Amino acid sequence: MSLWLQSLEWCLYDCEDNPGEKAKCILSHLSMGVPRSWWESALQTGSVSESYIHILHDLRGELMETSALSELPEFGLLVALGFIDKHIKQEEMRFGSVDSQFSIEEYISRAKIVLDKRNDLSILGKMIEEKAKCLV
Repeated sequence: MSLWLQSLEWCLYDCEDNPGEKAKCILSHLSMGVPRSWWESALQTGSVSESYIHILHDLRGELMETSALSELPEFGLLVALGFIDKHIKQEEMRFGSVDSQFSIEEYISRAKIVLDKRNDLSILGKMIEEKAKCLV
């Protein structure tokens, strides 16, 4: 099991039944470099690993259950989370950290900004959404 996935599992376990903490845990992990590497590879190859689609699909389902978000995030927005720290140098300002002090709203807002600037991420999100429909 990857360290990233293990960290995510521990984080979710520590959240117990706190929907806000669970959502923040998911958003912070999707903002880390590991998912960004998945999406960068997918952009280069034009193909997304089915295992990454499963992970994103399952995490989106977890977010739906938390009720901490006012609306269900689209796959493109979840992909964009991986790119919000790409140009941030200061460690304390990074979204992709288990110690992040950013709110759920700040994660979503920043991801929307990235998604507005990166049409390729929007297209990738739509491709993932189409493939995720086959999972159910």
